[in-house]
Amino acid sequence: MIRVDLHVHSSASFDSKREPKRIADRSRRLGLDPLFITDHDTTVGARRLQVAVSQRVVVGEEITTTDGELIGLFLQKGIAAGLTARQTALEIKDQAALVYLEHPYDQFRRHLSEEAIEDVAGLIDIVEVYNARSDAKANRRAGELREILGAAPGAGSDAHTVGELGSVYVEMEDFDGAQAFLANLRDARIVAGRPKVLLMAEAMFRHKIRQP
Repeated sequence: MIRVDLHVHSSASFDSKREPKRIADRSRRLGLDPLFITDHDTTVGARRLQVAVSQRVVVGEEITTTDGELIGLFLQKGIAAGLTARQTALEIKDQAALVYLEHPYDQFRRHLSEEAIEDVAGLIDIVEVYNARSDAKANRRAGELREILGAAPGAGSDAHTVGELGSVYVEMEDFDGAQAFLANLRDARIVAGRPKVLLMAEAMFRHKIRQP
């Protein structure tokens, strides 16, 4: 089993100051691997990490559309901001990547309108049912939407600081590629609120037992 945080920002995002390498170091200590980096309107931070660390890195991007924000996961290249939600989702699909609908009902963050969600409903692969920065009501409504759409459930810390990493994570079977990830995500377990010291201790233990 692996642990992943599906929604993480680095200093490549305008509202985060943490360098990608620091995020990778902290994630490794918490046992989060692979790394999912979803910066605002850029894949630079994720690309930088791919060549700088030994951990696997999934390239994502939180893309600003004319209808709100939408995340692409397993991207081969960045997607420009300013397209409609539908155009953005189609651009993601053109890369054989996954469309991840984040915090759809968080009134304090940019999210897709109801009309935009209806327009891209058939293209959504994952709905974020737990965002560590959203309140319980917003997360509950996201869970209800996921059931309606028949999408896979996702979760992420939406970390903009190192300390937020691991506030929620997904525990799932390992995967090789976007489609295997999506299939395994449907049987995953979302874990929130575990003390960071326990995550670090468990990560150290797993590292030791893997050593010859």
